[in-house]
Amino acid sequence: MVTAISLGLPHLYACLDSLRINFTHGANFATNAYTIGLPTSITPAGTFSPFYLYVQYSQFLHIKFRSHLLRQKGGNICKLNAQGGIAFQKLYTFDTGRNDLAKGFFFGNMTIEEVNASILDILNKFSINVKFSISSNFKGTVMVAQSLISYNDVAQYFNHKLKEAIVQLRKDLPSVAFTYVDVYSIKYSLFRLLF
Repeated sequence: MVTAISLGLPHLYACLDSLRINFTHGANFATNAYTIGLPTSITPAGTFSPFYLYVQYSQFLHIKFRSHLLRQKGGNICKLNAQGGIAFQKLYTFDTGRNDLAKGFFFGNMTIEEVNASILDILNKFSINVKFSISSNFKGTVMVAQSLISYNDVAQYFNHKLKEAIVQLRKDLPSVAFTYVDVYSIKYSLFRLLF
């Protein structure tokens, strides 16, 4: 597995790490147990992170705005592009879907049919956040991966619809290179080999 350190890059700081603010190489907006849609119960009393995808997108906008202000005052927490704008344009990664499906199955007591019916809404929210977080002048790569869950038919349906969403995002954002990483198929193939 390629890591940031093996490429000569440091690990990214979490956007909420107020003690070590240095985003010259990027920022990490991920949280454990995040969902695309609004979570039904949040940690520590519940199960999911309160930092669902829209909140992470809002944090991204805040960091981008604050970085621009600090840069104007001579700070060096981020790089500028050729037009003098903030260069948040190298690589975005999304590893998504698992928690939204688990939310329906394990915490919403939904049937397979109900979870399948919710997938289009989940992916619509995903696409909206991707479109807003990546401007039309973005030149870089977006990697999207989905995670293995135990309900294979639902996971396969989700992945099929996710691929369709990526195709549409490629049409909507032609200057963006989208890379779909099929983690599910890799893990499922390994599981079948072992068992």
